Amino acid sequence: MPSPRSVTARPGSPALARRLGAPLVGLGLLLGLLLGPLLGMGSLLSPAAASGQKCDSDTSVSSRARQAQAVFTGKVVSSSAKRLSGGQRGVEVTHEVEVDLVYKGGSRVTETTVEVVTTRSSGGCDLGRLQDDTTYAFFVTGDEESRLLAAGDSGTAPSDAALMREVEQIFPNPSPPVAAEPPSAQFDRLQLEPLRPLSRALAPGAAMVIVGGLGLILARRLARR
Repeated sequence: MPSPRSVTARPGSPALARRLGAPLVGLGLLLGLLLGPLLGMGSLLSPAAASGQKCDSDTSVSSRARQAQAVFTGKVVSSSAKRLSGGQRGVEVTHEVEVDLVYKGGSRVTETTVEVVTTRSSGGCDLGRLQDDTTYAFFVTGDEESRLLAAGDSGTAPSDAALMREVEQIFPNPSPPVAAEPPSAQFDRLQLEPLRPLSRALAPGAAMVIVGGLGLILARRLARR
C-alpha cells in the first residue's frame, strides 16, 4: 500500500499566496504606521515644502512690480540663518547681495551691498535660502526696521532673459545704486536791527564833545579866579 505523500505548495500556487498574504498585509500596515510620521516630517523639511506650496504663480510681473517697494538685480554673496522669533516655526535667512541695477525704489536701495531677508517654514509662501553666486531680480518690501523683505510670492527669482525683458518693459531706465545725499547744513538767520543814519549815530559822540568842551572852559574860568 503506497504511503501517503505530503502535499507541498509550489511557489506561485494559490495555497502559498493565501498563507503569505495575511502576514504581508499586516507587515505593510505596521510599516505604514511606523514610517508615516517620518515621511510626513521629511516632506515638511523638503525644499519644495520649505519654499511654500501656497504661492500664487498666476500673478503677473507688472502686478508684482507695482506691489514691490523696490525692484533691483543683484548677486547673492553669502547668507546666514536664525530661528524665527515669537514662537514661530522656521528660520529667517539674511542674504548679503551685491546690487547691480536699481529699477524701482532708488531711495531704499542706496548702497552697493544690501541685506535681503527671506523666510523658510513648514507652510505659507516662503522663498527660503537663495543660491550663493547667483544673480536674482529682487522684488522687495520694507518693514518697520527698514529691512528689505522678499516673500515667496513677491516675484523674486533668478534674473533670466525672459524675466528681465518684462522688468525692463516696466522700468526702462535702471541705474546703479546712488548713495543718499548727506543732509545739508542749515543756518538760522539772525534778525539785525536796521542801520541808523550817520548823523544819528554821531549825535551821542558830538554831544559828549560839546559837554567836554564846556567843562574845560568852565574849569579855566574858575582857575583864573
